[in-house]
Amino acid sequence: MVDIELPRGLVALQLSVYAARLRLVEHVRANGPVRDWSPGTDAEGADLQDACEVSEAVLQKAIDESGLEQKHGRRALRRALMAAAGQQMPSQPRTPDPT
Repeated sequence: MVDIELPRGLVALQLSVYAARLRLVEHVRANGPVRDWSPGTDAEGADLQDACEVSEAVLQKAIDESGLEQKHGRRALRRALMAAAGQQMPSQPRTPDPT
């Protein structure tokens, strides 16, 4: 793999995307199937989805502006970003599967 020098800001944005996705996943996990959601729970899920999409758009804009994708390719840059962000993510204890 090519060693890509990543700006800290890009790694921080990747972490914010992961955090937004995690909040959405935890919301779905805590509230069960979408078809059973109340209007308030549905609205909260929609807000979390919107926040996730905004976070991803901000990351993509920063990637585009950095020029790293053109220099190294999309796949290599994404892998490098995921690896760098993964090293900084706090480990979370796994909850046992209730089934």
